[in-house]
Amino acid sequence: MADRYKGTGQDHLTKQKPTITTHGGAASFRRKRPPTSPESTQLRGLMVLLVATGILLVLSGAAFTTAVIGFILLAPIIIITSPIWVPVGILLLFSVATVLSICGVGVAAAAVLVVQLVIKGGDAR
Repeated sequence: MADRYKGTGQDHLTKQKPTITTHGGAASFRRKRPPTSPESTQLRGLMVLLVATGILLVLSGAAFTTAVIGFILLAPIIIITSPIWVPVGILLLFSVATVLSICGVGVAAAAVLVVQLVIKGGDAR
């Protein structure tokens, strides 16, 4: 490629050899590390990682399969008894909403009382 620029006066575009700079006797980061084989502790760690991953994969597959089979087996019972579950679910929804609303109003009232005591200069304990 440098031959293309010979007669054009662009000799400064010739390829330069890469240099390795050193600082205080230490090689630059540009120097390539020599290839090393993995140590036995690294291999043991890799084996443990692979075995643990395999076990977790098998367990999660078993849990998913069990959940799907359970849903398939219980779906007819859920469908047959849905006239009972829908009203019960609506009743529970409104009951929980009422209890949470009452608790929220109580907390708000307590906060108002504490703020009122602090403003009047009383002890808020």
